[in-house]
Amino acid sequence: MPPKVRRVVLVGWDAADWRMIEPMMAQGLMPHFRKLVESGVSGNIASLTPMISPILWTSIATGKWGDKHGILGFAEPDGTTGSCRPVTSSSRTCKAIWNILAERGLKASAINWFASHPAERTGGVVVTDRFPIPAGPLNAEWPLHPGTVAPDEVSAKAATLRIHPSRTTPDQIRRFIPRIAEIRPQDEPELTRKVNELRALLAQCATVHNAATWILQEHPSDFLGVYYDAIDRFAHAFMEFHPPRREGVDERAFDFFQNVMTTCYQFHDMMLGRLVQLAGPEALVLVVSDHGFYSDDLRPEGTSAIKGGKPVAWHRPYGIVAAMGPGVKRGEKIYSASLLDITPTILAAMGLPVGADMDGHVLTQMFTDELPVERIPTHEGPASPEGTTPSQLDSQPESKPEDPLVVQQMIEQLVQLGYLAQNNTTEVVADRHKNLASIYLATGRPKEAQAELDKVLSIKPGDEFARLGIARCHMMLGDVSKGEALVRDVLGDGENSTGADSARAHLHLGTMAMRRNAPEEALGHFQRAASADTKLHAIHTNIGTALLRLSRWSEAAHAFETSIRADPDDADAWDGLGVAYRSLKQPSDAVFAHMRCIALLHARPNSHINLALALGDVGRTRWAAQALRTAAELDPSDPRPHTLLAELCERAFNEPDAAAQHRTKAAELRAAREVRFRAPGSPSQESSS
Repeated sequence: MPPKVRRVVLVGWDAADWRMIEPMMAQGLMPHFRKLVESGVSGNIASLTPMISPILWTSIATGKWGDKHGILGFAEPDGTTGSCRPVTSSSRTCKAIWNILAERGLKASAINWFASHPAERTGGVVVTDRFPIPAGPLNAEWPLHPGTVAPDEVSAKAATLRIHPSRTTPDQIRRFIPRIAEIRPQDEPELTRKVNELRALLAQCATVHNAATWILQEHPSDFLGVYYDAIDRFAHAFMEFHPPRREGVDERAFDFFQNVMTTCYQFHDMMLGRLVQLAGPEALVLVVSDHGFYSDDLRPEGTSAIKGGKPVAWHRPYGIVAAMGPGVKRGEKIYSASLLDITPTILAAMGLPVGADMDGHVLTQMFTDELPVERIPTHEGPASPEGTTPSQLDSQPESKPEDPLVVQQMIEQLVQLGYLAQNNTTEVVADRHKNLASIYLATGRPKEAQAELDKVLSIKPGDEFARLGIARCHMMLGDVSKGEALVRDVLGDGENSTGADSARAHLHLGTMAMRRNAPEEALGHFQRAASADTKLHAIHTNIGTALLRLSRWSEAAHAFETSIRADPDDADAWDGLGVAYRSLKQPSDAVFAHMRCIALLHARPNSHINLALALGDVGRTRWAAQALRTAAELDPSDPRPHTLLAELCERAFNEPDAAAQHRTKAAELRAAREVRFRAPGSPSQESSS
């Protein structure tokens, strides 16, 4: 197949969010990004669970969930030293896109990507995530350790591109903090610490950008992937000071730092303009973020800092995706994108086959013409280690010795920032098991998740995260009473606690009651959770779901609308609202609500079934059939799409043979599900929409 594009530039902006970008574009503050959006396509992109950057960015680069690619946190055990180290390329257990392209004879370059050290040979230039980290005291020599850049012959030049934080100038910092001259270093150490933090982040970001522009100019490649982590790092340090000032935020600190995030986005817009210019008109340019970052009235209480705060609570589950280039539509929105779709889309756009073992899909909606997609079973060759991990997360393969000073510096930085609880191999191993369990839960594999959480408890007896996760596993496997008992043992019944603790208990118990088909009891728990924590906006979605089960349609619609007013990107609320509207005999409104849900999160079989029912109500039977086929594709084990397709084939399409085939398939799947979900001492459970 002829390639659609000759060159691809993938720009990663960690934590970039439309809620910051759209107002700034409207004000003319991000002209380069606005031009990209107007010249191409843009939309939300759904993040994955857990929202931890090394896992997410490796999923972007591979098209696979973390259990397949093996990168499960910021750090990993070092099989050589017995201590821990930042995640490495030797521990990635499947090929990244730059490996795939290199094997196809193309030049592929990558800059600052997580788990890219030691640098791999790809025909292009690889600059690893060790590159921008300064090692050693200020003004001392800053050696470039072997393995940081490949090929070796360009390392000397690459080393000159780095900027030490001590080399940032007052004028550069003043763009972010206009009143910096008023800060008194001796009297205001905390403000001074924040300024120094900004200097370090700015130097690292500029170092990454220097490498990107150098490669584009001096070593042009067929593919360049460059990862900027600065928006996320800036946001954790300064988003709490973003206007408007919230209660509890120091007024003097707000006065100094209120412009930092806006300037950070402007800086990225300037860098993007240069990348697009150097890439040229023949390049497909994609800008992607792994998740968003709350910047408005939905910001959590407390600090946005990683250390001392709740960092993941600040992450919105939707990032951004925008693209322009040859064959890309102009000025249009795209929907239902996922982080897992980026690598398959790039491969197809370059005329290369997509691995069937990739978990994402090709975003064919981006392109003006039909994009032919060739599929092969896998890009993993016989020598590939995929499938060998992560069965033993407490041990890792040996790799080339690293500079201990650089490793120490990076680990200390991760601890200081709060990404790691401490420089402790046991803690690192426990976190990796937790993250793998979260992936299994997110992909509907409770047995595998429970096995990982049991390992956490063997390392850290009594760990709350693991115990509550096991409770959820019991619930998913049908043993709700056991899950409920474990929740009460960990959190209590919610009656003797206050605030967030009480809300958490009632939220968990309400979810368990829903699974027991006790919606009245669940509604009581959810309402008490809402009273205990008024910041828990999404609880209204749970309230609405319980009201649906009680056939209180108008009240349910009101609850879902309350959630949507607080967060218009609440996919669960849109889906529930559609069910309520359909029950209220408002089928057209129901179709709209379900489509809004699917536009946010495509991989929801129940939502496609709900959409099909609403489409049937308005007489769109062919579209309804397509929605059901999509649901069956997303969950091949679910008999419901086939049951409904059988009805459509028989009543609407007069296709008795097809109807019989779907009925047979539905019966087979129901029988298989009975066996799969039957738990000892409890009836079988089938998921409900």
